[in-house]
Amino acid sequence: MNARILLSWVMFASPLGAIPEMDWDKDLDAKTKTMLQQAMQLEADHPDIPYKNASASPEEGMDCSGAVTYILKQAGIEAPRSSAGQFAWLKDSPRFTLVPAEARDISHAVYRKLKPGDLIFWAADVADSDKAPAVSHVQIYLGKEKSDGLPVMVGSSDGRSYRGQKRNGYGIVDFHVPKVGGKTRIVGFGPPPFPGK
Repeated sequence: MNARILLSWVMFASPLGAIPEMDWDKDLDAKTKTMLQQAMQLEADHPDIPYKNASASPEEGMDCSGAVTYILKQAGIEAPRSSAGQFAWLKDSPRFTLVPAEARDISHAVYRKLKPGDLIFWAADVADSDKAPAVSHVQIYLGKEKSDGLPVMVGSSDGRSYRGQKRNGYGIVDFHVPKVGGKTRIVGFGPPPFPGK
Protein backbone atom coordinates (compact mmCIF):
# COMPACT_ATOMS: atom_id res chain seq x y z
CA MET A 1 0.00 0.00 0.00
CA ASN A 2 1.56 3.30 -0.99
CA ALA A 3 1.88 6.17 1.52
CA ARG A 4 -0.81 8.31 -0.15
CA ILE A 5 -3.46 5.57 0.02
CA LEU A 6 -2.48 4.73 3.61
CA LEU A 7 -2.69 8.39 4.69
CA SER A 8 -6.14 8.71 3.10
CA TRP A 9 -7.37 5.54 4.82
CA VAL A 10 -6.01 6.60 8.24
CA MET A 11 -7.56 10.07 7.96
CA PHE A 12 -11.04 8.80 7.19
CA ALA A 13 -10.88 5.79 9.52
CA SER A 14 -10.24 8.02 12.53
CA PRO A 15 -12.85 10.34 14.08
CA LEU A 16 -10.11 12.86 14.84
CA GLY A 17 -9.04 14.83 11.81
CA ALA A 18 -11.74 13.31 9.59
CA ILE A 19 -14.47 15.38 7.98
CA PRO A 20 -17.87 13.85 8.69
CA GLU A 21 -20.56 13.76 6.03
CA MET A 22 -23.36 16.06 7.16
CA ASP A 23 -27.09 15.70 6.58
CA TRP A 24 -27.72 19.25 5.34
CA ASP A 25 -30.87 20.38 3.56
CA LYS A 26 -30.42 21.10 -0.13
CA ASP A 27 -31.55 24.67 0.51
CA LEU A 28 -28.76 25.40 3.03
CA ASP A 29 -27.41 28.85 2.15
CA ALA A 30 -24.21 28.61 0.06
CA LYS A 31 -22.29 31.05 2.30
CA THR A 32 -23.24 29.09 5.42
CA LYS A 33 -22.29 25.80 3.78
CA THR A 34 -18.88 27.17 2.74
CA MET A 35 -18.26 28.53 6.26
CA LEU A 36 -19.11 25.16 7.84
CA GLN A 37 -16.98 23.24 5.34
CA GLN A 38 -14.03 25.55 6.10
CA ALA A 39 -14.59 25.07 9.85
CA MET A 40 -14.48 21.27 9.44
CA GLN A 41 -11.51 21.45 7.08
CA LEU A 42 -9.59 23.44 9.71
CA GLU A 43 -9.75 20.43 12.03
CA ALA A 44 -8.73 18.06 9.23
CA ASP A 45 -5.74 20.27 8.38
CA HIS A 46 -4.81 20.94 12.04
CA PRO A 47 -6.16 18.08 14.20
CA ASP A 48 -4.18 19.13 17.29
CA ILE A 49 -5.11 22.79 17.87
CA PRO A 50 -5.05 23.09 21.69
CA TYR A 51 -7.46 25.04 23.85
CA LYS A 52 -5.72 28.29 24.75
CA ASN A 53 -7.42 31.07 26.67
CA ALA A 54 -7.48 34.49 24.97
CA SER A 55 -6.13 33.11 21.69
CA ALA A 56 -7.57 32.84 18.18
CA SER A 57 -4.65 31.23 16.35
CA PRO A 58 -4.58 27.77 14.73
CA GLU A 59 -0.83 27.74 15.31
CA GLU A 60 -0.92 28.65 19.02
CA GLY A 61 -4.37 27.50 20.13
CA MET A 62 -7.89 28.87 20.48
CA ASP A 63 -10.48 29.49 23.13
CA CYS A 64 -14.18 29.14 22.27
CA SER A 65 -14.80 32.69 21.10
CA GLY A 66 -11.40 32.83 19.43
CA ALA A 67 -12.32 29.85 17.28
CA VAL A 68 -15.66 31.42 16.33
CA THR A 69 -13.97 34.75 15.57
CA TYR A 70 -11.43 32.97 13.36
CA ILE A 71 -14.08 30.95 11.46
CA LEU A 72 -16.28 34.00 10.92
CA LYS A 73 -13.32 36.09 9.74
CA GLN A 74 -12.52 33.43 7.12
CA ALA A 75 -16.14 33.87 5.94
CA GLY A 76 -15.73 37.65 5.71
CA ILE A 77 -17.57 38.46 8.95
CA GLU A 78 -16.06 40.74 11.58
CA ALA A 79 -17.36 39.68 14.99
CA PRO A 80 -16.68 40.76 18.58
CA ARG A 81 -13.88 38.77 20.22
CA SER A 82 -15.62 37.46 23.37
CA SER A 83 -18.55 35.03 23.64
CA ALA A 84 -20.47 37.67 25.65
CA GLY A 85 -19.72 40.24 22.95
CA GLN A 86 -20.86 37.84 20.22
CA PHE A 87 -24.10 37.17 22.11
CA ALA A 88 -24.77 40.93 22.50
CA TRP A 89 -23.93 41.41 18.79
CA LEU A 90 -26.53 38.86 17.63
CA LYS A 91 -29.28 38.83 20.27
CA ASP A 92 -31.32 41.69 18.76
CA SER A 93 -31.33 40.13 15.29
CA PRO A 94 -34.79 39.04 14.10
CA ARG A 95 -33.33 35.59 13.36
CA PHE A 96 -31.91 35.12 16.87
CA THR A 97 -33.71 32.73 19.25
CA LEU A 98 -33.63 33.19 23.01
CA VAL A 99 -33.85 29.83 24.78
CA PRO A 100 -36.17 29.64 27.79
CA ALA A 101 -34.69 28.30 31.03
CA GLU A 102 -36.98 25.26 30.95
CA ALA A 103 -35.63 24.07 27.55
CA ARG A 104 -33.45 21.28 28.97
CA ASP A 105 -33.80 18.63 26.28
CA ILE A 106 -33.17 18.65 22.54
CA SER A 107 -36.79 17.58 22.03
CA HIS A 108 -37.99 20.99 23.35
CA ALA A 109 -39.82 22.93 20.61
CA VAL A 110 -37.31 25.82 20.66
CA TYR A 111 -34.59 23.55 19.23
CA ARG A 112 -36.61 22.96 16.06
CA LYS A 113 -35.40 26.43 15.05
CA LEU A 114 -31.71 25.49 15.42
CA LYS A 115 -30.01 25.46 12.00
CA PRO A 116 -26.52 24.58 10.73
CA GLY A 117 -24.35 27.69 10.99
CA ASP A 118 -26.06 29.06 14.10
CA LEU A 119 -23.87 30.28 16.93
CA ILE A 120 -24.96 28.64 20.20
CA PHE A 121 -24.41 30.44 23.51
CA TRP A 122 -24.11 29.04 27.05
CA ALA A 123 -24.30 30.93 30.34
CA ALA A 124 -24.16 30.05 34.04
CA ASP A 125 -27.41 28.48 35.19
CA VAL A 126 -28.59 30.92 37.85
CA ALA A 127 -31.87 30.99 39.75
CA ASP A 128 -32.55 34.67 38.99
CA SER A 129 -33.95 34.55 35.46
CA ASP A 130 -34.53 38.34 35.45
CA LYS A 131 -30.79 38.96 35.23
CA ALA A 132 -29.09 39.20 31.84
CA PRO A 133 -27.23 35.93 31.20
CA ALA A 134 -23.49 35.94 31.86
CA VAL A 135 -22.53 34.26 28.59
CA SER A 136 -19.37 32.20 28.92
CA HIS A 137 -19.24 29.79 25.95
CA VAL A 138 -20.00 29.69 22.22
CA GLN A 139 -19.85 27.04 19.49
CA ILE A 140 -21.15 26.75 15.90
CA TYR A 141 -23.88 24.21 15.21
CA LEU A 142 -23.03 21.89 12.31
CA GLY A 143 -26.25 19.86 12.15
CA LYS A 144 -26.64 16.08 12.14
CA GLU A 145 -24.15 13.59 10.77
CA LYS A 146 -25.39 11.30 8.00
CA SER A 147 -23.77 8.24 9.55
CA ASP A 148 -25.81 8.21 12.77
CA GLY A 149 -28.18 11.19 12.73
CA LEU A 150 -26.63 12.68 15.88
CA PRO A 151 -26.12 16.45 16.21
CA VAL A 152 -22.64 17.96 16.33
CA MET A 153 -21.03 21.38 16.63
CA VAL A 154 -17.59 22.83 15.99
CA GLY A 155 -15.36 25.18 17.94
CA SER A 156 -12.87 25.03 20.78
CA SER A 157 -13.51 23.72 24.26
CA ASP A 158 -11.63 22.25 27.19
CA GLY A 159 -13.62 19.18 28.03
CA ARG A 160 -16.32 18.18 25.57
CA SER A 161 -16.43 14.86 23.73
CA TYR A 162 -17.07 13.37 20.31
CA ARG A 163 -18.77 9.96 20.27
CA GLY A 164 -17.47 9.18 23.76
CA GLN A 165 -13.92 10.35 23.12
CA LYS A 166 -12.91 13.36 25.23
CA ARG A 167 -11.61 16.35 23.28
CA ASN A 168 -9.53 19.31 24.36
CA GLY A 169 -9.09 22.10 21.87
CA TYR A 170 -10.51 22.83 18.44
CA GLY A 171 -12.70 20.32 16.67
CA ILE A 172 -16.05 18.72 16.11
CA VAL A 173 -17.89 17.63 19.26
CA ASP A 174 -21.29 16.23 20.17
CA PHE A 175 -24.10 18.70 20.74
CA HIS A 176 -25.91 18.15 24.05
CA VAL A 177 -28.43 20.33 25.86
CA PRO A 178 -27.40 20.78 29.54
CA LYS A 179 -29.79 19.11 31.96
CA VAL A 180 -31.43 20.70 35.00
CA GLY A 181 -28.93 20.95 37.83
CA GLY A 182 -25.94 21.51 35.55
CA LYS A 183 -23.61 24.47 35.85
CA THR A 184 -24.67 26.01 32.53
CA ARG A 185 -27.62 26.27 30.19
CA ILE A 186 -28.08 27.30 26.58
CA VAL A 187 -29.40 30.86 26.43
CA GLY A 188 -29.69 31.49 22.71
CA PHE A 189 -28.66 30.75 19.16
CA GLY A 190 -28.74 32.37 15.77
CA PRO A 191 -26.90 32.84 12.47
CA PRO A 192 -24.11 35.35 11.94
CA PRO A 193 -24.77 38.19 9.46
CA PHE A 194 -22.96 37.53 6.19
CA PRO A 195 -21.90 40.61 4.20
CA GLY A 196 -24.44 41.54 1.55
CA LYS A 197 -27.31 39.61 3.11
